[in-house]
Amino acid sequence: MKKTGWFRRFCEWGARRLLGRLHRVTHRMPVELRPVQPGRALIVAPHMDDEVIGPGGAVALHREAGGAIGVVYVSDSAGAGGVSQTAVRKKEAEACARLMGFEILAFLDFPDGDLSRCEDRIAGRLREVVASWKPTQILCPFLTDHHRDHAATASAVALALRESDWNGDVWGFEVWSTIWPNVVVDITSVVEKKKAGIACHASQDAGMDYKDAALGLNRYRGLRVDVKYGEAFHVCSAAEFVKLAAGLLYRV
Repeated sequence: MKKTGWFRRFCEWGARRLLGRLHRVTHRMPVELRPVQPGRALIVAPHMDDEVIGPGGAVALHREAGGAIGVVYVSDSAGAGGVSQTAVRKKEAEACARLMGFEILAFLDFPDGDLSRCEDRIAGRLREVVASWKPTQILCPFLTDHHRDHAATASAVALALRESDWNGDVWGFEVWSTIWPNVVVDITSVVEKKKAGIACHASQDAGMDYKDAALGLNRYRGLRVDVKYGEAFHVCSAAEFVKLAAGLLYRV
């Protein structure tokens, strides 16, 4: 159904109210310094590099603890400018997976920069992965990430979970926008591993110093919980994540 102008404004007003309530609640909550528990962690990455720029330290610790890491790359990461980077970036992703101990579950190859038009189809593919791989937790960008593809990926995760009986926790991570975290993971011991994982994506790191930027944010996040480097997450149940998406993105 096509939303009329007034209805869309009403939805946006409601989303802003929910965002405000979320902020008022979470900024009063203590941030928990949480150790990583081994299990089966599924990373849903919008692009080939988001899997390490955001949660690379936490998943490295997860792997060291004996857990399994599966990655789904949502976009083809082709980039702009008319010359596709997909082939190069898949090789870089495979190199990163070998280094970090990830299992690449799927390259979904949806169009880079246009994921918001594909959310329902992405959700269908993600439901298949969740049903077959059976993760104990899912990591994806948080719903408020200030990147169109990242927000679309988070929305697709919520759509997938809405039609699923999966009931684990969703760990929303930060890439292009900071979040209001309720969990920080101490990644001090694996900082070099995270840097090396980001460096595997050389075609991207050459143009923008993602290593320095990501670790600067991690250093800042560590201050809150008195560790040298930390990764921040908003952790909630699958049902809570779906509810948040319904309010913030007004389409789930």
